[in-house]
Amino acid sequence: MLKRITINLVKIILYLAFVALAVYYTPKVLSKVLHTQYPLATITSGSMWPVLKTNDLILMKGISGSQAEVGQIIIYKNSKGFTIHRLIRRQGEKLITKGDANNVEDTPITEADVVGRAVYIGKSPFRIPYLGAVAKNLGPQIQNLEQKIEK
Repeated sequence: MLKRITINLVKIILYLAFVALAVYYTPKVLSKVLHTQYPLATITSGSMWPVLKTNDLILMKGISGSQAEVGQIIIYKNSKGFTIHRLIRRQGEKLITKGDANNVEDTPITEADVVGRAVYIGKSPFRIPYLGAVAKNLGPQIQNLEQKIEK
């Protein structure tokens, strides 16, 4: 009986260790593979509905603004953080984006604002439904853990 409890306890500890390592190292590996320090993004609004939904987790590939193609879902920096919208056209030096569910275009951005694009599988962006909610809540804890490890 004690042997069975010990074996089950070891299995649980190993499982939890594996999950913790996967959660910690997956973004680091993806950063290298996708050439960006922001490999994962959570959709926080309905502006890209129905293609992307609130709390979807997407993968982001690092690209420069000059590599962004009309029709792609791009990620760009703004004063509030990041926006994930579709590039609808280029207008001189400016890029014009719009959320698929929005009625109006966004304020034009520059190529320097672009940090990446959504990773596609075929013609659709890769997304994991609902996992973005978990990532959004775990993000601060993982950053705190990284800071403690680096000290």
